[in-house]
Amino acid sequence: MIPAEVPERRYAILAEGWFTNRHAKTAHGLIRYGKDEVVAVIDSTLAGRSVLDVMPELERDAPIVGSLEEAPSPTSVLVGLAPAGGRLPEEWMQTLRQAADAGLEIVSGLHQRFAPEFPGGKVWDVREPPRDLPLFSGEGFGVQPKVALTVGTDSAIGKMTATLEIERAAREAGVRSEFVATGQTGIIIAGWGVCVDAVVADFIAGASEQLVLEAADRGADLILVEGQGSLGHPAYSGVTLGLLHGSCPDCLILCVAPQDEEVFAGVPRPAVARAARLYEEVASLVKPAPVVAVSANTRGLDDAGAREFMAAVADETGLPAADPFRGSSGPILEAVLEAPKTRPTRAQP
Repeated sequence: MIPAEVPERRYAILAEGWFTNRHAKTAHGLIRYGKDEVVAVIDSTLAGRSVLDVMPELERDAPIVGSLEEAPSPTSVLVGLAPAGGRLPEEWMQTLRQAADAGLEIVSGLHQRFAPEFPGGKVWDVREPPRDLPLFSGEGFGVQPKVALTVGTDSAIGKMTATLEIERAAREAGVRSEFVATGQTGIIIAGWGVCVDAVVADFIAGASEQLVLEAADRGADLILVEGQGSLGHPAYSGVTLGLLHGSCPDCLILCVAPQDEEVFAGVPRPAVARAARLYEEVASLVKPAPVVAVSANTRGLDDAGAREFMAAVADETGLPAADPFRGSSGPILEAVLEAPKTRPTRAQP
């Protein structure tokens, strides 16, 4: 769960030709939420501009340069997105070879592993899981802090963003909170965690449980677990289920979006209220965890459209709904703090 030892990273983010693309969420996440310094973004198509020039919503600035040589004294080079097919094109590999030759750390969340590509070099393959993960033990049932998990009606719907924004609001409110990273971008931001989608299936619940136990050991009063995938997505539902049961949440935050798109060919996105009921029902097989609030991803809507969508979701579910990125996380955080701790499900007679 602990990455390579680099006390204070200074990142140059490799995003050649893709920085403003939505698939560059690793780059965007680190810039907006990361604690480490970002000294430059490498994208020759935008060279000479700055991050705030092209993506002001990231709320942190850095120069955009055309090559690694122009980045001011980085310690680490981050692969900022995942291209189609999961492998980097040769021109990106050349930049990474240059970085390795200069003694810089290479940080990547791709399924492609770079440690074998650069033997002896400094490489943090974020998706490489620990080798000693246990099976689920039930120890997570006894965790004292409250545990909240984000879940969704689809994959890539804003679960990480919602979790980070709620965690930020909690800290601002004086609540000792801990963000539990379960995906590559979250781990790069937090500096610790496990990519549960890279864990052997039998150990996903155990890995999730261990993350919650570690967060409790860090002194948190509120543990916010980053969700993955969706119960309704056939490609990722196994990871979602292992995380849902293994993290032993006390409550759930349902992440939704207005687009009426299929989650997979021939598989419609479930209605919000139905999704909430399904998550509660599946969670209750092991430990009750009610959906207490809805996080709405209203990207692409104007202000009036966003308000209308959130009002419709709140009316459909009877729950508070808010867009943590666009507005306030307050209603969601309040619902989480008011939710009671729950106990494991007991066998029915």
